[in-house]
Amino acid sequence: MPDVGGVAGERLKSFIERIERLEEEKKSIAEGIKEVYAEAKGTGFDTKTMRAIVRLRRLSQEERDEQEALLDLYKAALGMLSDTPLGEAAIRRASGQPPASQPPSPPNPDDDEGAAGAPEAPPESPDPAEPTAPEDTVDDARAKGREAAQQGIAVTANPYPARDPRRAAWDEAWCAAAGSDGMEIPAFLRRKKPEKPAKPAASDDKRAA
Repeated sequence: MPDVGGVAGERLKSFIERIERLEEEKKSIAEGIKEVYAEAKGTGFDTKTMRAIVRLRRLSQEERDEQEALLDLYKAALGMLSDTPLGEAAIRRASGQPPASQPPSPPNPDDDEGAAGAPEAPPESPDPAEPTAPEDTVDDARAKGREAAQQGIAVTANPYPARDPRRAAWDEAWCAAAGSDGMEIPAFLRRKKPEKPAKPAASDDKRAA
């Protein structure tokens, strides 16, 4: 095949044919993947969950941890994890608070102290020092949210429970006073941008030109 306009025809044809073969292989592989998902669905597996797992397995452990932490944080901010240990942990971490202490493990029945016949501990009474939602009006909550923003307190310190109208009022006032939407990503969850290589300095010959 002769060259035309400086283009090597045989070389170009070789590239085109290789691409065509790979496209056919890609189509065949896609069909194979589709058949595997169909087979898994036929045995009772949820294919949407399987696809999500496949996507996660492509990531490194650090990337998976980052995604899961962000997901938990956003759920907690939207009240989707209210009153759950996972939600509390996400909020405490975003606020820079230390993790909550773990409850003591139950006694081992094989130990002498946990053996049958040992006296049972009296039931624990509610801790009077445990914080509860303050008895405020919506206007009180709004004023407290505005004051918290002015004092530099994080938006995650909202003292009102999820689905409480005072919580929304507090958030709204905090955001208005801080000039923010309240969804800044904490520094420990921000994606690290890859450093760009430094451009080489121009040589003396080029500067003199």
